[in-house]
Parts: sequence; C-alpha cells; structure tokens
Amino acid sequence: MTSTAPGHEFERPAATDGPLVPITLELGPIRRLLVIDVDDDPTYRALEPQVLEGPEGGGLVLLAYRHDGYVELYAEPQVLIDPSGYEGLGKGVLGIHHTDFQAARFEVTHDGLKVDVVFDAPDGRRVDLRMHEHLDGPRDRFPMLAPVGGAFDSPAFFPFIWLPGLSFVPVRGTEVALQVDGESRAIPRLPLPLGGRRCLMARYEPDVMACELNPRRVTDLLRAPVHAALENERGGGVNVVEVDGYPAIAAVWVGREDHTCGVQLDPPLPDIASLPASARHRGTVRLRADGVTQLEGRIELRRDGDRVELAIDRFGPWRTRRRRPLLAVLFRLPLFRRWPTTYRWQATLDLSGPAVPEARWTSRWSRCTQPEG
Repeated sequence: MTSTAPGHEFERPAATDGPLVPITLELGPIRRLLVIDVDDDPTYRALEPQVLEGPEGGGLVLLAYRHDGYVELYAEPQVLIDPSGYEGLGKGVLGIHHTDFQAARFEVTHDGLKVDVVFDAPDGRRVDLRMHEHLDGPRDRFPMLAPVGGAFDSPAFFPFIWLPGLSFVPVRGTEVALQVDGESRAIPRLPLPLGGRRCLMARYEPDVMACELNPRRVTDLLRAPVHAALENERGGGVNVVEVDGYPAIAAVWVGREDHTCGVQLDPPLPDIASLPASARHRGTVRLRADGVTQLEGRIELRRDGDRVELAIDRFGPWRTRRRRPLLAVLFRLPLFRRWPTTYRWQATLDLSGPAVPEARWTSRWSRCTQPEG
C-alpha cells in the first residue's frame, strides 16, 4: 500500500523556514478490491483479489487468508510489490509469489462486477474463481472504513482504508464458481437481506483510498514551507497556520479525483523543533474521509531537553449512522468498532548535536490487548 503521497510533495528548506511535520499520510496503489469469505475450505478462510496501480503499470494481486493466521500473496509478474505495505498482516505473509495467472480479470462495469482469477500455487494447488454480476437495477452502495486494521498483529502503520462506495454481491443474477484444488467451495450468505436482496459474503470497492498513517519506514521528517497554507482538501498537502505568531501544523491530507483522506489536528501542532525545553502539548487528532470525521483520538507531545516524545492513541470506535437493519447490526460488531481503539503510536526525536534533527527520528505502532480507555 505504498506510494509517494501528495502530502510529501513540499520542499526541504533550511531549519528556520518551516515546521517539522511529524504526521505522514501516504496513499497506496490499491484501486479495487474484492473480499470473499470461504465457507468450507480446510486451508483458506477468505480470498481478496486486488487491483494495484503504479507509475510503471499495475496488475492483479490476490491475498489468501489461511485458517492458521498466515497469508499467501500472489501477484502478476509485472506487478512491483512493496513488502512494507503488508508488514504485520496476520501472523505474517508467506512470501510474495509472482505467478502467471491463467485468468486475471477484475472489472466493475455498469452491469456489475466481473472477476475471473485462475492460478496455481507453488505447491500445485489451483485456485479458480469466477464471479460475474448482472445487475437488474442500481448498485446498492454505502461508505465504510475497512476493518482491515484488525488483521494486523504487529502493525507497521495505521491502516486508514476508506471505501466510499462498497457493494455486496447479490445472490440473484450473479454467476459464481469457486474451486480450490479441484474442489468446489461455497461462499456464505449475509444473514439478512440488504436493500431487499439476498447477498453473498462477498463485497467489493471500485475506488479504494488505501492510506497509511505514520508508516514506520519513514525515518526522516520533512519541513513544510511557512507559506504553504491551503484552504481546501483537494490534491493533498499540508496546512500550516500561525498560532501566537509561530507556524503550526493544522492538517495533512492526500487526495485522488473526488476523494480525500486527511489528519486534522486541534489545536494545531506547533513546530516540535522550536518548542521550549520543557514544553507539553495535548490535542485531538481526527482522521477524516471525504470531509467527514471517521475516527477521533488523542495526540500528546512532551519535550525534555533535547528529547521530544510524541504519542497518538485513545482512538474511539468507528461509528456509522446506517439506518438499514442489517448494516446497523453488522457495523456494531467488534470487528468493525473495536480495532482502532487498540492502536498506539509512539515516536522520539533527538534534537542534540549539529546534524539536522529530522535525521534522528524513530517511531512505531503497537496494539494493546485491551482498548485504550
């Protein structure tokens, strides 16, 4: 889920020219995804085809989630995979297998979803998936924050995955065939109708916003120009404002076409390199998708001499106001609500010595067994 984000496209001026930006939001290459629950396979519990894009082209990737907690990853030969985007997923990814797919189709048309995926695993096991949707009316779509964060046991970033128009695949009018190693496998159904239709436990998003908040691989900080304040959240960037005559970071965001994801800081975060030696700061961090707050947490900063420590934690559960009975029940499940509350970010900046401070930066995410209170 890694790419160069618009939020990083500002200069690195001299130390006096702008505040350090300790908030990183990167937009990854996933554009489309489909998640399918598998009912009766001894190895796999779910399959997830993805379509990735990149500067040198993209292609199909498939994640196979196993009952033992490990994940298999298969990609077309031309697809460049950044392993850090899958770091910490489940108990771990069992290698990245570049595979010659016999079929690698993933399209979303006016008539619905069209997926054909056929490939052979290294052990000879064949996966053969066909799912063709034939809509007899408008697609039933709804926004959702993907609960993929619950699948990371040792996260290297906070996965803020926004699905602005998720759809479940209806039973009626859909051609479905799934075979694993020559054996037919069933896809379970949702327990209640959705929009008057019986649906499979198969859901897809044609326009994914796969964002990573503060990925661990970012080991140097950028500086935002003092006059970089932007008033809208289109295209991505950083919003620098003045607080008591000094620059501070009010927001960082990324955008693509009609969608944006951003981090809003209230009050704005002052320049951490310019604070007094005993400074303390506490505020609210809001993760926003398409202008609406999806998650809210706490950010704390403390400086003791040349050492600055930051933390982001105490996220509340994700909530939605979906009024349809099935969605109202579904989105109250711990799978959707609890996972953000278990995430905590800690970072340290060393300001001592003559070298630039942004070169001495470490950060990490962790998950607690109990939600932050």
